[in-house]
Amino acid sequence: SPAAACCCSAVVGYLPTPSSPANGLPMATQKGFHIEHVVGQGRIMRASRRYEPGDTVLREPPCLTWPHDDAEQLISSFMCASADVQAAVLDMAAPDADAGLSCIVSDHARMEAVAERAARSAERSSLAARMAEAYDGPRAADLFEHLLLIGDINAHAFGKRAGLFPIAAKANHSCSPNCGHSTRVGGEMHYFATCTIEAGDEIVISYLDQLWSTTREERRRVLLTQKLFYCTCPRCSRADSGGGGRPPLEEIEPDSRGGEWTAPQQLARAECAAAGCAEECATLGLCSPHAPCEASLCAVSVHSVSSQVCSCK
Repeated sequence: SPAAACCCSAVVGYLPTPSSPANGLPMATQKGFHIEHVVGQGRIMRASRRYEPGDTVLREPPCLTWPHDDAEQLISSFMCASADVQAAVLDMAAPDADAGLSCIVSDHARMEAVAERAARSAERSSLAARMAEAYDGPRAADLFEHLLLIGDINAHAFGKRAGLFPIAAKANHSCSPNCGHSTRVGGEMHYFATCTIEAGDEIVISYLDQLWSTTREERRRVLLTQKLFYCTCPRCSRADSGGGGRPPLEEIEPDSRGGEWTAPQQLARAECAAAGCAEECATLGLCSPHAPCEASLCAVSVHSVSSQVCSCK
């Protein structure tokens, strides 16, 4: 992630697993990856072992949660949290207002991105100033505005709530992800491999809804305005005809029934397997190339939170 420093120092093989009794952070379950800093990319999640499709990469409860339509609860939850939770939250990515704008070639597109960012920034500033009136100290408004930006960039939705996941937040975005994510079960973040991940590979997820049906320009616009970065992932860096269409040949896998699995359908199948519903889907005929399980990303408007949800069950 773009943040500058890591609250959980990198250890080859696995991240230190914080436990509630020791420092107030919820227990996370993960092995087989570490966090490292790469010049020009910031922090990335790097696999230390091989993962097969469907393997669990990470399980992490949220360190803070709040109703997704009540951003003020994010602030109050933070103020009541332990010092370790507060440090972990403040360590999460919060890009500068002009991040990625210099990469936009089109003047019109740049002006649109600037306008959208400015409007959202004004909303954060207004809410932060209003909430700061109840607190002493001139820097309360700055802190609250920073926290709202962290919520915009990092929060994930589950049910009617949103949450922050400090370790999961270290995974970068790719428009061709090798890892899916879900917060279906009790709000716990679940990262699972959607293809073979070799030791040494970067572990990447998608921050986007409608990942496979949009053009490169559309994806970059959403990421620029909502996540404040310009996407240079391998898929966006190569020629992109966009608009759905047939995925590249390397993204198609034969189906045992004689059809073809496209990349989004493979992601859906991996989510079904990770959620334990692959057998049921197969029995009902849901996980077929012609009627795939509906794994999708759902964006919730409050601070651009998102999560991946398998709807088989």
